[in-house]
Amino acid sequence: MFLKKVLILAFIIILASCSLDRSNPLDPSNSGIQAPGKVTGIKVTINDFNYIDISWNPMINVDGFYIYRSQSFDGLYSILEDYITSPTDSLFEDQNVIIQYNYYYYRMSAFINVGGKKLEGYRSEPKSW
Repeated sequence: MFLKKVLILAFIIILASCSLDRSNPLDPSNSGIQAPGKVTGIKVTINDFNYIDISWNPMINVDGFYIYRSQSFDGLYSILEDYITSPTDSLFEDQNVIIQYNYYYYRMSAFINVGGKKLEGYRSEPKSW
C-alpha cells in the first residue's frame, strides 16, 4: 500500500513538472536573441617576425571572437584566445608558433554576451596560409 502511494505521488510530481513554464534565454525561438553569424573574410598569413597574422571582416553587434588552432585540418582545435574586440578591430597576431617545423590551421567564431555567459556563433571553416 505504501509503495503504491509513493508511485502515485511520483507520477503526479512528474506530470505536474511537465506543465511548468520554462524559458531558455538562449533559445532563439523563444527569446529573440540570435547567435552571431559566421566570421567572414578570414585570411592567415606569416608576417616578417615569423608570427601568424589572422585577419577577418569586421562585424557589428558582437562582443568578441573565439580563435581556435590545430596542427591538422581535421584535428583537435584548441582555443587560443577569447579575444574581446571592438567591431572595427579585425586582426590577431599568434606569436606562440614555430613556423619552421609546423603548419597551423585556424577557425574562428564570434560571440555575444547574454546574461553573464557567452553565446557563440557558427565556427568558420579551417584556414591556413
